[in-house]
Amino acid sequence: MASPPNPLIESIETHLLGRVGLSFDRWASRTGWSRDHADNYCWRCGGSVGPHETDGEGCAGCRKKPVPWDRAIRLSRYHGVVRDEILALKFHAWRPTGVGLGKHLGWAIRERREQAGIEPDQAMVVPIPTHRFRRMARGVDHTLVLARAAGGELGCPVRRVLRARHRPEQVGLSATARAANIRGAFVVQEKLLKRALGGNGQPVRLWILIDDVRTTGATFAAASRALRKGLRKAGDGGKSQIWACCVGVAGEKRRLLDPEMDREAGDGYNPG
Repeated sequence: MASPPNPLIESIETHLLGRVGLSFDRWASRTGWSRDHADNYCWRCGGSVGPHETDGEGCAGCRKKPVPWDRAIRLSRYHGVVRDEILALKFHAWRPTGVGLGKHLGWAIRERREQAGIEPDQAMVVPIPTHRFRRMARGVDHTLVLARAAGGELGCPVRRVLRARHRPEQVGLSATARAANIRGAFVVQEKLLKRALGGNGQPVRLWILIDDVRTTGATFAAASRALRKGLRKAGDGGKSQIWACCVGVAGEKRRLLDPEMDREAGDGYNPG
């Protein structure tokens, strides 16, 4: 659970560092915020669902469509404070909020990992990579911040086995354009992957992909396919699972109620 808020730290954050509001971890502790229950979203695609709308094959939006990952996990829809905190991390390099978001995501993933009977040393956390030019421009590797915090709560190592090729921003593109733009955007770093596969002395049963926002899913799809291809080449034989885990999901019809989400979210592959 999150530690109790410290008034002195809050004062430093808000007054001396120019932070507007509390860091996410302290805000969540103070307000009693909780992540989405697993029953509120589809285990297969991560989209919002109502009672009894999912089964062993997913939900109506994804049931008849292939997805290249094995499970989806999210904290929340991309709205309100969650959206604001993601933007603070991604575009203002506010790392403390990324650590808080990553911790909460780690707790959500840990529940599912334990239910699946997978030990911490049988899992690897992989941040969805951002091209180095974009990291330099923003001043932060936001997915790495999230991944390290999540990995700390999971007790799992973080391995940057994927590398991003440079491509235009996804923001503002249609679902079709997003999918085309992201195709081939990720490549496996083979030496790092082989090192990860042999580093723990245990077979890797689970690869946990971490991203901030999933809009249509094209980014997760491209990363999952690249990772799966690398694993096959390394002799994995399709034995391990890939989980697509994000802080917020924005690619839903109800997103249109908030036009800011359309402008600020960025990703792509719509199972719905």
